[in-house]
Amino acid sequence: MSEFATNTRPHGAGLPWRLLAVLGLGLGQLFAISFLYHHHFVFTCEAHALWAFCTFASRAVLRGLAVAAALGLLALARPRAFGPMQPAALTGAVPAGALALQLGGIALLMAPWFFLADGMGAGVFAAAVAAWILGALGAGLGLALVLAPSAAWREGIARAGWALPALLGLGVMLPEITDQIRPVWHIAWVTRMTFDAVVWLSALPGYDLVTDPPRYVIGAGEFFVAVGESCSGVEGFALISTFLALYIGLFRSELRFLRVLFLLPIGIALSWCLNVVRVSTLLWIGFEISPQLAVDGFHSHAGWLLFTVLSLSLIAVSRMVPWFRRDAGVAARPAPEAAPLPPFARDWNAARVLPFIVFMASALLASTFAEVPAVLYPLRAVAMGAALLIFWRLYGGLGWRLDPLALGSGLAIGLAWVATAAPAEPGPLDMALAGLGAGAFALWVLARVIGTTVLVPLIEELFFRSYLLERLRVGPGPVWTLLAVAVSTALFASLHGRWIAAGLAGLVFAALALRRGGRVTDAVLSHALANGIIAGWAVWQGDWAVI
Repeated sequence: MSEFATNTRPHGAGLPWRLLAVLGLGLGQLFAISFLYHHHFVFTCEAHALWAFCTFASRAVLRGLAVAAALGLLALARPRAFGPMQPAALTGAVPAGALALQLGGIALLMAPWFFLADGMGAGVFAAAVAAWILGALGAGLGLALVLAPSAAWREGIARAGWALPALLGLGVMLPEITDQIRPVWHIAWVTRMTFDAVVWLSALPGYDLVTDPPRYVIGAGEFFVAVGESCSGVEGFALISTFLALYIGLFRSELRFLRVLFLLPIGIALSWCLNVVRVSTLLWIGFEISPQLAVDGFHSHAGWLLFTVLSLSLIAVSRMVPWFRRDAGVAARPAPEAAPLPPFARDWNAARVLPFIVFMASALLASTFAEVPAVLYPLRAVAMGAALLIFWRLYGGLGWRLDPLALGSGLAIGLAWVATAAPAEPGPLDMALAGLGAGAFALWVLARVIGTTVLVPLIEELFFRSYLLERLRVGPGPVWTLLAVAVSTALFASLHGRWIAAGLAGLVFAALALRRGGRVTDAVLSHALANGIIAGWAVWQGDWAVI
């Protein structure tokens, strides 16, 4: 390997990553269960049981996600509580009984899908309820024992103290807690203040606005919006406050506690201002560009985009402004024995993560500001190419070569993807591309082919099969490798509409990357050839939906 490989973290460093790897396996199973019960499961629970039970059971996946988040938060905030599990986790040995219990529990959770239907008798429904309860207990207990033996758990629970049961209880009851505090979202004076601010800001360009203050409706012509509970800004207050509270709690040792609390009112104020700008921009897009883009594109994504930008900006301020940091008065001089950190352009972790951030952020921006986001792909390709260009010397030192197995697997994946694609049907993208001139269309096709064949395979493989796979393999032995592959592949598959086919391809790419001790170039080569075949088919048939 080249010199920048020394910047990677050794396996087994930091227990929270081991816990997150096991939690990732559980999350993948939760998503599989959720998918199973939301497809072709014809059963009306209220016809067989009490409404309260049906409501509680219908939110089981949400409860599991909340519990997983609670455990992950506790592992990051209090790693000492998981110290007793470290020796067991480092061995990589998982008891066969624990794994069988976990998989058996998942099988029980899924079993009712195959036999439960409307019109079944009470005995059949009782059997389904028993399978769900026993399956949840078995899957949860088995997953815990896969991570560490029961003795380590007992000691860890004792160290965690009240925080563990409190967080677990909060996770289990989170849906009900949300129901109880939902009325808080409607604070009349905040909604009215937001409405008045939107009216004032939207009137600046000279629009002849029509307003209905009692119903908080504003618009002009045929486009109107209601500044209701979801647009008042109160939800943004809760989101930014929760985010900052978690950030301050996790990094309390690095921040000046009382001073950093000033970020809370600053964040709330900025959140409200950005929300007013968001609603006003929504109106402008509806007036000047497209009501459909305003409602289906901008409205759906702009809130999360602004929340992400604001959150990252507040974190950057807390890290860059010395007044907020505990180490502000200490000379920033590394210890004599510490090796200096590499420059940004030679940081191997940044080279694997930053292009993927640009890849995802550009997709979010495109879906926010375009009715047909794919039309903006040339701009995304330029952004991705610029991010990769920063680190091109690092990529060149990876030892590229044509590997027969990588080429063969890429060929097979590409052909299989095309062969199993749904029949092409005209869609919004085809209509949008038809409106482009010949030169603009040729530029779009060129950018799409280069992005699909060259840029995306390199970006995705560096992140999923190099960075994530390495970070999740936190212990020696095949168990941790399998967990890392499962979690990274599940995340990779979630980015694709055809997630089953993408997951199978991800497993092949992971095997190629692991075959020679983490040689990610074989995975990149296979991915690039597969995407090249798919892009070639798209150009030949004009079927852009296949990509």
